[in-house]
Amino acid sequence: MKAIHVVTLTVALCAGFASVSAAQTQTQPADTQRGRGMGGRILEGITLTDAQKVQQKAIREKYAPQLQSLRKTAEVTGTPLDQTKLREIQNAQITELRSILTPEQQVTYDRNVAEMRARMAERG
Repeated sequence: MKAIHVVTLTVALCAGFASVSAAQTQTQPADTQRGRGMGGRILEGITLTDAQKVQQKAIREKYAPQLQSLRKTAEVTGTPLDQTKLREIQNAQITELRSILTPEQQVTYDRNVAEMRARMAERG
């Protein structure tokens, strides 16, 4: 009977340590996980001024509710995400972000956007 308790305790401890370890290795700052998307990769290689950072944040906040609503609708209804509407919102955001950049920054930005679109086309 005592051996069963020891084995049970050992298994429980191992499972606990494994889940804590997994949680620690998967946890990254939110800006690392999400920042590589629209706001991260397309701005790669571009150093924004403080004023541009404020403008970028405002643009992200402007489109965030639309994107959340689109995702929530798909989740609640159990239907696929409306890709057409998603692209419309993303394209508007891309255009607006581009407008806050200098001509030199726009060259890098345009290249990043083209690369992002190529990756998206590969995925289908």
